[in-house]
Amino acid sequence: WFDLANNPILGSQLAYNHEELQTRVDRSYQQFNHEQNAVYDAVMESVNSGNSRMFFIHSAGGCGKTYLCNTIAAAVRSQGHIALCVASSGIAALLLEEGRTAHSHFKIPIPAHENSVAGITQ
Repeated sequence: WFDLANNPILGSQLAYNHEELQTRVDRSYQQFNHEQNAVYDAVMESVNSGNSRMFFIHSAGGCGKTYLCNTIAAAVRSQGHIALCVASSGIAALLLEEGRTAHSHFKIPIPAHENSVAGITQ
């Protein structure tokens, strides 16, 4: 799985210009409001410390959730890590950089039943 030469999916997830991404992150961070800064800092603290956590970002439409998520993904990728951007709908996935629907990315069956299993592997 971790053999980059034989895993084009993994290779594409790691083939970013880290300096370019970090420049974009720095610029975006300066434009965040107080709440966006707090969320960004909490997520990145979790990433940098290696503590696995789950975050749910909720607010009204037009408040900058997509902008925040794209910036977090860029920050994670700028450090050489993999960030998978998934959404519940195709329209929402289009707004995320390298975004896909959760059903597509994790092979969640449609329709999902009580005993359905997603195709998530490590």
